[in-house]
Amino acid sequence: MNDWYGTAKAIIAKVHETLPTDADLHTRHQACLRAKPWEFATTSWGRKVWARAQREYLVPFGYVPKNAYVVDLISPLQRAKAKSERRA
Repeated sequence: MNDWYGTAKAIIAKVHETLPTDADLHTRHQACLRAKPWEFATTSWGRKVWARAQREYLVPFGYVPKNAYVVDLISPLQRAKAKSERRA
């Protein structure tokens, strides 16, 4: 694989093959962390890419991302516009 994301997905896929089908979320998460290569653990880009690939893998098994419940997130500019419209 030539790209970081593809490499991370391939490594996590190999980890998935080694786990039993009834493995719980914690076991899957720990297996992914143990399989993380050095370059993914020591570079900022590697950490971001690995986290994304790991998150995508774990969601079907019950992982809830931190931002899953953020529904009405608006930017400061949108908030200011709404505030000025309420005043008018």
